[in-house]
Amino acid sequence: MGTALAVHCARNGADSVLLATDKDEAVVDVWRRGLPHPSLRMPFHHYVRCRPAIEWAAALPGAALVFVAVSSGGLRRVLAQAARIEAPGAIWVLATKGWEQDTLQTPSQVATDVLGNAPLVSLAGPALAAEILAGSPTGILCASRDQHARRRAAAALASPAVAAFTTSDVAGAETAAAFKNVVAVAVGLAEGLSDRFGESALVASFANARAAVFARGMLDMAALVESQGGRPATVLGLAGAGDLYVTCQHGRNGRFGRLLGSGATVEGAVRSIGSTVEGVASTAAALRLAARAQLDLPTARAVDLALTEDLTGEQVSEQLWDLFLTVVSGSRTSTDPQRG
Repeated sequence: MGTALAVHCARNGADSVLLATDKDEAVVDVWRRGLPHPSLRMPFHHYVRCRPAIEWAAALPGAALVFVAVSSGGLRRVLAQAARIEAPGAIWVLATKGWEQDTLQTPSQVATDVLGNAPLVSLAGPALAAEILAGSPTGILCASRDQHARRRAAAALASPAVAAFTTSDVAGAETAAAFKNVVAVAVGLAEGLSDRFGESALVASFANARAAVFARGMLDMAALVESQGGRPATVLGLAGAGDLYVTCQHGRNGRFGRLLGSGATVEGAVRSIGSTVEGVASTAAALRLAARAQLDLPTARAVDLALTEDLTGEQVSEQLWDLFLTVVSGSRTSTDPQRG
């Protein structure tokens, strides 16, 4: 995502520099050699300059906007590294989605801890990196309590291919962006089960089951957003329904769920994905947040079951049917789909 945003901003006319972390040696190497990005398989050499971590000081002091696109687990460390370099007046734009595991803080809360009163913007919405890089039509939501900051970020991102919107609902946007990964795993699970139990082409995709899980996931997302001080209406927009849809269809978390549902182990599914699957850690975090708020999240409970229980034994069909009912009904025992 960092590469995609850097290229996109460069296409928009910005002097764009891609700052690689100490885990991005492969990206720096292919940039220097003029080769395509190692995972996106698309070129970026002519649009941006690339700096390894030891050269950040050459770019950060003059930056007007600093986009941060690392996993939630690495956000605090990367921000602390960047904070050692003065970047006066910079607006920090966070493309990270998820909760920090130890603190359950959102990206903007982590950034406030590290950067103090620096202006912050959190990005949300259905924005796959490969499609941004390819110039495909994309909608992005810029969330910030600072009106100037969110408008400035939106202006930097807006283009003929990208529609950039703004909101002050940071809690809603960040919570929806994190929880959508949990729901995408659940929807993927329902699809993956079709590999085991589908008996004809008609039921091969378990479309009814996936739709029901998607709907329950939206209800759970709205409840969690409201418990964190966000607006439930945010869930109906780009940060919630939009991002969830694209993640189910084409994202890592949806694919992870499909692998898990079709019989792969958690470790095997993660290996197959080959990069961070935020939904794994986000499931545990969502359940802890729900417990604090005395809130029940059937979708997260079902995913947690799939992550922690052996679903490959003789009673697998019974267990998975119970899992499905748990999500749709909102209860471990009820068979009434109207409940919840």
